[in-house]
Amino acid sequence: MSNKTGLVADVTNGVLNYTASPETTSKDKSKGGELGKDAFLQLLVCQMQNQDPLEPSDNTEYVSQLAQFSSLEQLQNLSSESEKAQALTLVGKYAVLEVKDSNGKVSYPEGRIDFVNMTGGKVKLSVNGSIYDYENLYTVVDDQYYDEQNEQEETTDGTEYHQ
Repeated sequence: MSNKTGLVADVTNGVLNYTASPETTSKDKSKGGELGKDAFLQLLVCQMQNQDPLEPSDNTEYVSQLAQFSSLEQLQNLSSESEKAQALTLVGKYAVLEVKDSNGKVSYPEGRIDFVNMTGGKVKLSVNGSIYDYENLYTVVDDQYYDEQNEQEETTDGTEYHQ
């Protein structure tokens, strides 16, 4: 007995046959291969639809899986909120970003973070009038270190520096 649910993978005799198709592989790689909450729910529904009616799963097993799902969702929410809070503390800091263009060439724009934008659940940083994804943040430089480096550059390139 084969049943194609279209949600996650083929199911044969109540067993999930997960084979990496190009479509699922690209999704998994883009998310770091993690099982997201949508996929978790799809697996749970698939499991319930294809259980053996003569030997149904124990209710405590479903309660356990739902508790795991709830924990996963709360951890994802906590992670998202933590990222937003951390991003807000970066306003005014000097940062270096790592940006890869469409050809794969990497550049390292730098400057002070002007503001943080959190539109559509994505954290964006404004540096030198350009908007970058938070994921592009490479380094945040301590203000004192940055000031010391600029003082050294000013004194070594022939300009006069007075403290």
